[in-house]
Amino acid sequence: MKKWKQLLITGLILGLATTLACDDEADDEAEAEPAEQPAELEEDEDEEADEEEGAAAEAPDEPTIGELAPDFTLVDETGEEHTLSDYRGQTVVLEWFNIPCPFVVRHYEAGTFDGIIDESGGLDEIVWLAVDTTWDNTPEDTLEWKEETEDIREYDYPVLQDPEGDVGRLYNAKTTPHMFVIDEDGVLQYMGGIDDDPRGQVDEPENYVSAALTAMRDGAEVDPSEAEPYGCTVKYDEDS
Repeated sequence: MKKWKQLLITGLILGLATTLACDDEADDEAEAEPAEQPAELEEDEDEEADEEEGAAAEAPDEPTIGELAPDFTLVDETGEEHTLSDYRGQTVVLEWFNIPCPFVVRHYEAGTFDGIIDESGGLDEIVWLAVDTTWDNTPEDTLEWKEETEDIREYDYPVLQDPEGDVGRLYNAKTTPHMFVIDEDGVLQYMGGIDDDPRGQVDEPENYVSAALTAMRDGAEVDPSEAEPYGCTVKYDEDS
């Protein structure tokens, strides 16, 4: 009898030990399983990853037709800051500019730029930004030029100051004028010379900028989308 009781007690102890061991294993498995993330959290993480990829795609390091125009920030002759991407939703024309350049002077005296702006509906319909990368130009020089040419210019638009040449080099600007046309989505649609008449000897030159803007308004393909720029070489600061 005493032996039977000992066997019974031993069996109960072994059973209890087995149960406790199973509970410990279950706890370990529960701790080892990673908690499932809520679906909304996973979607948020996916969206953040997509945004990061999109941001990377929005940073081209050179101007390329059909891609986003390289972004930049410059101040104009009055000290006002202009960031290209702030003009999304509007068509933008960049005009590389140099006050004493004979080619620039010719086009201003002929009203070439004013004519393009007129065709586009004025500065309420299009953003026109001149960029002066001349290394020794100052805002005061630009203000003086604007005052002296007020009678021959119908439209007054900013002249962005780029004496260090950072934006000029970003766009590979070679001449004044050198033109870039950017659509409402920030995509570069045309770059190159303003027309097919470098020497100003053609009665009715083909204006590539005007043609590009017309094609964009009509939803047509811009052709040509590139042309050889002509004019004075951009006067970069050789030390910068």
